[in-house]
Order: sequence, then C-alpha cells, then structure tokens
Amino acid sequence: MKLCEKCGREIPEDYGNLLCDECYKKLEIPDIKIDSNGISDPNYKENPEMEDKEQWVTNILQFEKTGYIIWHPTRDMYTFIKNYCIQKILSNPQYPKFIWKPNVVDIGCGSGVGTNILSQEASFVWGIDKNKKSIDFAKEAFTREKNGIYYSAQETFDHIDLLTDTREMMKFDVVVMIEVIEHIADCAGFLQTVIKKFDNGRDTEYFLSTPNRNNDSIQKDHPKNKYHVREWRSEEFYTFLSKFFREVKFYNSKGEVIEGYSTTHTPLLAKCKL
Repeated sequence: MKLCEKCGREIPEDYGNLLCDECYKKLEIPDIKIDSNGISDPNYKENPEMEDKEQWVTNILQFEKTGYIIWHPTRDMYTFIKNYCIQKILSNPQYPKFIWKPNVVDIGCGSGVGTNILSQEASFVWGIDKNKKSIDFAKEAFTREKNGIYYSAQETFDHIDLLTDTREMMKFDVVVMIEVIEHIADCAGFLQTVIKKFDNGRDTEYFLSTPNRNNDSIQKDHPKNKYHVREWRSEEFYTFLSKFFREVKFYNSKGEVIEGYSTTHTPLLAKCKL
C-alpha cells in the first residue's frame, strides 16, 4: 500500500510524487514569468555555448590533487540514483522470483565514472557524450559486455550529439542528465529531443541536476563558470521543467527530499516524470 508522505492517506501505486491530490495542491507553486530558457530576470546575461572540456583530464587532475576522481556532490547524486534503481528493483511485482533491473541512459556521461556507478544496479547502462575524447576514455576504462553465460550488467559508450543525431534510439526506464543542461543553449529543444528519443511511454523517470542561483556561492547576473550557458533559481527551474513534465520533485545532492520549490541548496537534483 502506498501512502501520502504528508497526511498518510492511501494513494494510487502509480503516483510518482508521494502526495495525495489534496496535499499536492497545497504546495507553494511558484508564480513567476520566465523566458523560453526558464530565466525570470530580464537583466540576466547568458554565456555563449562552448565545446566542453575533456572530462577525463579534469578527473585525473582532480584525483592527483585531492584523491577524489569526481566532485563529492556529483558522486552523491549518481549514488542516490543507483540506490533509487534498487528501490525500483524491489518494487517490481515479480521480485524476488525474478530480478528485473532497469535500462539506464547517462546523457553527458563525460569520462564514464558516474555511468559506472549506475551500472551496479542496471541491466544495461548507455553512456553518451558529444566529446569524443571523453567517450574514448570511458570505452577504454569501463565498457562491459554481456557474456551470454551468467548475468552481468552491460555498460557501453557512444559519441553522440543528441541535437544533431537523427537516428531512432532505444527507450529507457531511467534517463540521467547530471551537470548537463546548464551547458546547453537550446535547453528546451534539448529536453524535447531527450523525451522524444528515450521515453518509453509508460513510466520513464528523469534525473536532472543544475546549480541553484539562490545559493550565495552562485553569481547572480551571469554564470561565473564559462562553460555554463545559464544557471537557474530553484523556482525558475521548477517552472521551466513543469512545461515538459507532469511531475517534478526536488532533492539535494544526497538524495534528501526538498519540500516546496524555493531552496538555496546547490546543486539541485530534480526527478521528473511525464
């Protein structure tokens, strides 16, 4: 039985936001006007979109300097999504007689470190990125093929630019975009393309992260990071995502639920469903 996390009332099993209709309506929905990119401040200056740096180089230099191959919040978000996949496995009607695992696509996978974390609890995880050198590194480091003898997760990587690639693609149970959307000029077109290419039409879930301009560490009038086109306030990000998804729920980087839509936590992780 599934219960509303606010009032304890029973709710349908397919509800994704864990709230009954009455409690959902009581949420403080932001009432702001945004432009096509989700920004409400007319004086906000976006950066031009740039070719991203080769992530594998950044990972190696960071490891040499700090002993950590990826930023702590990034690892935390990937670990949370991996653990969320475990919950999907346990909630499958055929468990424990049959162990079903989700198929996952990691868009903007960079060097593949996060993709490899996801592969621990996926049947198949596909890492894609438009930086060829990063994909070459990920293939060399993490590719894992099924052997046809016993169960093992499959992990593969491909060099793809989703906004220019016209091929039909496989549908996925979980779509992951960690530290991606803030790098893209046509973020609306990007989300539309992602949904068209990867949504299975039933229960695909999307995880997106972004810096939160409400945080004091984030520059207010334009992104300090030259590779970021724009950075949203949490209220803007919710309003923008709501144009594409019926359900939008915020978490902090450790996977703890954020109540409402106004928060200073950064980075911000959104779980979305059509």
